[in-house]
Amino acid sequence: MNRRAIPALVLLLVGFAALIAVGRDEPTTPNPFFATPAGAWMPAVSGDASLTGSWFCPGVPATDEDGVGGDVVVANRYDEQLVGRFTILTPDGVGASESLVVEPWSRTTIDVDAFVTTPFASVVVEIDGGRGFVEQRAQHPAGDSVAPCSDNTSDEWYFADGFTVDGSIETLLLTNPYDDAAVVDLVFATEAGESTPAAFQGFTILPQSVETIPIADLGARDEPVIAVKVAAERGRLVVGRAQHYLGGGRLGYDVSLAAPALRDQWWFADGEAGEGITETFAIYNPTDDDVQVDVVFLGIPVDALAGDNTIDVPARQVVVYDPGAPVAGADGAAVAAVPPGRHASVFSTLAEPSIVVERILTRPAGDSVATSVVVGAPPRVDGYVASRWHLGIGPSEPTPAALVVYNVDNVDGTITIEAVGPGGPSAVPSLTDVPIGAGQVITIDLVDPDVLNSELIVQSSNRVFVERSLPRGNGLAGTSGSWALPAAGN
Repeated sequence: MNRRAIPALVLLLVGFAALIAVGRDEPTTPNPFFATPAGAWMPAVSGDASLTGSWFCPGVPATDEDGVGGDVVVANRYDEQLVGRFTILTPDGVGASESLVVEPWSRTTIDVDAFVTTPFASVVVEIDGGRGFVEQRAQHPAGDSVAPCSDNTSDEWYFADGFTVDGSIETLLLTNPYDDAAVVDLVFATEAGESTPAAFQGFTILPQSVETIPIADLGARDEPVIAVKVAAERGRLVVGRAQHYLGGGRLGYDVSLAAPALRDQWWFADGEAGEGITETFAIYNPTDDDVQVDVVFLGIPVDALAGDNTIDVPARQVVVYDPGAPVAGADGAAVAAVPPGRHASVFSTLAEPSIVVERILTRPAGDSVATSVVVGAPPRVDGYVASRWHLGIGPSEPTPAALVVYNVDNVDGTITIEAVGPGGPSAVPSLTDVPIGAGQVITIDLVDPDVLNSELIVQSSNRVFVERSLPRGNGLAGTSGSWALPAAGN
């Protein structure tokens, strides 16, 4: 890893991003720049009617063990009845297929383990007319985990992070929702370098089925980082990851969706430095060329940053970046790269789309800790960043700092939270016109009874990124992070 001064980074990006410093005590806010990556954007909520809309969930446990299970929530964001169908896929094929009706401005929950008993199952939801969106919730004694389902399949998927230290269990979930077999190649990268196990080259995933791959079975035990590339030789699929953290500084349970494409830019609304908090970022470069990745921390004063960070990521390798690692401050003394408190961040490379970045955030949780891993959010290829974000699954109990919002724009704005009821969305009086400064990160408490157990909409006057942090359930302290779903816009 090498480091350069802030002015060098500004000059490097000026032709691409116009990195704007709005004052010594104002946040440094880079405008998103956009290459032309292959593959889909992130899961998004469309406002347009279509013949059908399909959603593909990464998978939930369905073992029928006490405290283990999963459900899928289908939200109807329209004033007419939603009609569709859902199919539950297992390692043995289709486990159930049922019709689906969701009343106007309401939600329907599919209890996956009421239909099948299997280590993991995935759900495909097809919606006539396309209006609606879908999320999943994995339930586990180590903590519940919410993730958006994907509104598209892809022929390539990536994870930058993976973890098997102290017996932690990582399982890849490969779902083929189609009637023909898919054939894929798997590539892994650890601190020791890249590997391509022969058993997973030309690996077949049967039609309408889920293939589970325990990483430890490949011999990747006690690995602090395991990046994965899944590339289809034939067909398209959906890839998820179930992670049970059992030690090595991480505790908790997480099921998430992989990234469907490499990018040249990844954003994070949430991030935090402080006592007992560990924040790292896994950066995976599966291409044949070395790349340099610049990270900019946002929502904090420029003079609070200790130097600048440029990260060398060699070809076909994964690098773990720790912003808490000491760097030389203005007086030469060793300090952390970012000050205590919340921050957003953006990771950028001037190379062609070539990286995927995940944030690993472990916070104190009562007498223990809770780990949450989130892949970054890419801006859309046409430059669009949403000003409206949707949550099909929100908190069921009062939750401080449940939303983390980063204002991309260099002008002040406001945030309004709407709760969706039988009559449609309505602004929550206590959460109307919440101020957010230019380039600022804010947290929003979801403690008002009007927002609990409801579909929620985050309306902003500016372009924003929105992450949510929901209770882990099961009487556990701490939260689990995930993205809200952006409105697709025009």
